[in-house]
Amino acid sequence: MSGSQNEIIDVRSENEFAEDHIPGAINLPVLNNQERKKVGTIYKQVSPFEAKKIGASLIFNNISQQINQHFINKDPCYSPLIYCWRGGQRSQSLGFILDQIGWAVTVLKGGYKSYRYE
Repeated sequence: MSGSQNEIIDVRSENEFAEDHIPGAINLPVLNNQERKKVGTIYKQVSPFEAKKIGASLIFNNISQQINQHFINKDPCYSPLIYCWRGGQRSQSLGFILDQIGWAVTVLKGGYKSYRYE
């Protein structure tokens, strides 16, 4: 782990994490396997806008649970590195909330995809 990051968090679904992940990362999915499939189906079959509304609701509900189960006892110096597949909406969602709490958050630019090709 580089510099001041003291935890690497993979926010991809359980299946994505099981397939491969950054060594030492923990999996805190903001969308589980079923939720990711549901949002993806709505994105393709209905509209991106509808999928984003449903996805946001699911993601923020899951993040709320994660705060209570994983983050609640972290000290003010906590500094996670967060990533998803491309460094997009999933990692940015968790990163935004943790940043608003006051932790020094780093979101991996380009996500796991860029890490894999380095």
